[in-house]
Amino acid sequence: MKKIITFLVTITLFTAATTHAQDTSMHATATAVCDCLTKANISDKSSEQEMQQAFITCLMSAPGFMSKIASSGQDYETAAQEIGTQLVLEMMKSNCAAFTKIAGAMAAGGSNGFEMELPQQVQTVKTESAEGIVTKIEEKDFTYITVKTTAGRELNFIYYTYVPGSDEWIKNAAIQLKNKNVSLTYVETEVYQPKIKQFAHVREIKTLSIK
Repeated sequence: MKKIITFLVTITLFTAATTHAQDTSMHATATAVCDCLTKANISDKSSEQEMQQAFITCLMSAPGFMSKIASSGQDYETAAQEIGTQLVLEMMKSNCAAFTKIAGAMAAGGSNGFEMELPQQVQTVKTESAEGIVTKIEEKDFTYITVKTTAGRELNFIYYTYVPGSDEWIKNAAIQLKNKNVSLTYVETEVYQPKIKQFAHVREIKTLSIK
């Protein structure tokens, strides 16, 4: 049976404003969906079905959405519902005009949510590991860590979402990690980079320990 997931749109701006914690990865996904909706050119004459289809298309093409569901540790339907709701809140908090327009039109028409069919199976996110010496730290839009592995390769990693135990080094990563031997696990994912307005494949750190 195909699962039908409903994302509520009648969430008030007040509710969005009271959500203080910002998930940087969710913000990137919300930005990508918002940009896609803006380019969809939804008009006042667009039907509810057309609006809903535009949202679903943009959502399914957004980086990180399906991988978030797969790596959440929850059952499929619950994870999709919760992550979808978080995404809606993030777009409202970011004042995404295109989404607000769609949500307002659907609410005015008596609809209380987006219904969508998701694939029955989500591809499992493969976690990989590496170890070596940290050779470079770059703090830009995110923190980028270059590690020279024991095999002699230099691999670039991104600190994208919270990593357990990172409170000890993330605020001063250049000093705490440079030239240190580390062991880490990571997943390969796709993120939207606003500065270059492109999607890029990156190695997202999941765990990191200093030897």
